[in-house]
Amino acid sequence: MKLLDDKGKVFGLVNIVDLIIVLAILLVATGAYYRFSHQGAAGKTVNVEFEVMLQHIRPDLAQAIKVGDKMVSGSSYTNVTVKDVQIKPGYSINVDARGQRVESIDPYLKDVYVTNTGTTTLSSATITMGGQDIRVGKDYYVKSRDYEFKGTVVRLEVKE
Repeated sequence: MKLLDDKGKVFGLVNIVDLIIVLAILLVATGAYYRFSHQGAAGKTVNVEFEVMLQHIRPDLAQAIKVGDKMVSGSSYTNVTVKDVQIKPGYSINVDARGQRVESIDPYLKDVYVTNTGTTTLSSATITMGGQDIRVGKDYYVKSRDYEFKGTVVRLEVKE
């Protein structure tokens, strides 16, 4: 028995053009089902709390950050919210007259610790919140509609 006969039918049963159309429809339907019925690899929604240290900020500028402020990314609000703000004396390391490194407190500038919280979906090995990657030691821009400061993530807690 021939695979394709004189009339263009596969095994004498189905026209080859019809078979190709049916297979294409099945392929598209299978892809659509998979796309809409399966989540990403991890796809788990978690609460994340992280603390950002803003070093050497003028006291009047530090007062701009308020609990409850929503962070922005570009021109839109994100799901990241300021949970707590602590203003502490500005700490630094300086070199004294003998060339030794010494700890000192700045009499004017402050270190501001901003605790942010929000939810995100873990779908890879990166935690992303408000359009920024969150990792301890990584730079993070604390920015709302009214202010923007560059800081460093100093604490990260994922709550499942």
